[in-house]
Formats: sequence, C-alpha cells, structure tokens
Amino acid sequence: MTRQLPPDLEGWIIGYLRGTVLVAEEIDARVSNKEPAEGDFPATLIIVRDDGGPSTGLTTSTRSIGVSVLAGTRRFDAPARDLARLLMSWLADDDLPVQGGRFCPVAAVTDRNGPYTIAESQDRTRAYFTVEYTVVGSLVE
Repeated sequence: MTRQLPPDLEGWIIGYLRGTVLVAEEIDARVSNKEPAEGDFPATLIIVRDDGGPSTGLTTSTRSIGVSVLAGTRRFDAPARDLARLLMSWLADDDLPVQGGRFCPVAAVTDRNGPYTIAESQDRTRAYFTVEYTVVGSLVE
C-alpha cells in the first residue's frame, strides 16, 4: 500500500527563518512553533504554525502557515509590524521554491493575507499573517 507523507512544512519554515532570513537580515529573534511559558518571552518572538490543508494529488497538497511576530509594546507597534512585513516578503516570495534550496517542499506560493495586528494580553504588539502554498510530499510504502 502506498501512502502520501506530507512534508514537515512548519519545521522547514522555522529552519529557513533561522538559517537564512534572520541571518541575512541580521535580526535577533527567537523562532519556534510554540509560545513560551509566561515570563519567558524574548524581546522578539516569531511563532510559526502549520494550519494544514487538503491533498491535491498523489504527492501534492495545499498548506497554509500562520506567522505571529511579538515585539515592541502596545504603544510602540512598529517593531512587530515592520518585522512581520519583512518576513512576509521572504515567505510569500514567488521565487521561494527556487530560493529555498534543494529540500524546499514549496512548489508554489498561492495566497497571502496580512499582516495585521491582533489584540495581545501582554504589553507587546502581535502582528500576524498567513501564506498558502502548494507543497510536495513523498510516497511511502
């Protein structure tokens, strides 16, 4: 029996942000798929979430990722908003399948939304955006 194994898009995006984007842009931020416990927040935090999506072929599927950027304060929202726009420019780039390297699971960028701010209980700004991709997984027997 042959089954589809979807790619670890969330893990790939986190690695791409840490190893390529933050280095190229000289940004000091923590990137994770989880929010830390209360009181353990760095000055700048980027959270990546894979929202999944439907299969579209034997090894392809549509996947959506959500990215939250927590930075600045409620009154000084520029750090979060500016960083979210910058990150979106990298993650929603139509050349991502080529620029992302040999192991990039992204075949195409198909949609993008945001960034926009979301109410946050802490004294910081949360900027959020989504990007939708066509991704390629693999087959397992």
